[in-house]
Amino acid sequence: MDPLEEQQQEIEVLQSIYPDELDLISPTHFTIFIALDAASDRKHLALLDVRYPPNYPEEVPKLDILTSVEEESEDEALDSEDESEKFVSLSEQIVFDRDDIGVLLTKLNEEAEMNIGMPSIFALAALLKDEAELLFQAKLDAAQAQYDKELLAREAEEQKKFHGTKVTKQSYAEWREKFRVEMQVEKKDLERFERMHNGKMTGREIFEKGLAEESDDELADMTDSVAKVAV
Repeated sequence: MDPLEEQQQEIEVLQSIYPDELDLISPTHFTIFIALDAASDRKHLALLDVRYPPNYPEEVPKLDILTSVEEESEDEALDSEDESEKFVSLSEQIVFDRDDIGVLLTKLNEEAEMNIGMPSIFALAALLKDEAELLFQAKLDAAQAQYDKELLAREAEEQKKFHGTKVTKQSYAEWREKFRVEMQVEKKDLERFERMHNGKMTGREIFEKGLAEESDDELADMTDSVAKVAV
């Protein structure tokens, strides 16, 4: 069969399948709008641009892909959510970039190579729909995983506020040394020692002069401070 005749017959078949989606630009150039079934309130579309080379279908067709997103109408948006509680879900943030288009084109060209010798545009359009929907879901899953990871990190950071510093032997030793310096414990111990021994004070005199009470107060201060560190 003559290539031009095969091309014309394929276009007629495609027009019956895509009566509203196919836009015939010339006898050898047309586009097909493909609506994607995506988990999104917005309408994601893929546009398959097809150009027949002279010997198609004995040659691979020249293909290109464009993508677009149709926003909700104002009435639909108001019906679906309250204006005072706008919320943008992850699926509404998914778009196809140049790398994504490159991946899709590679898959379509590989399929076209396998179908040389027979009309293949319908098969290519179906493949584009399937692969674009899978890619959309993969991007959505990746976005969800990243969101969950960041959420867990924020929650872990918040939980730190409810946990005190864990006391170890090293941290206690460091705190005790700092406490003794701040409270001048060494100086007080030396003064107490001198008063007790140089002055030959008896145990009763020590008690009556409040030195024993001072020691008890210091111990209480240290106990309170340790309790605060352990909280």
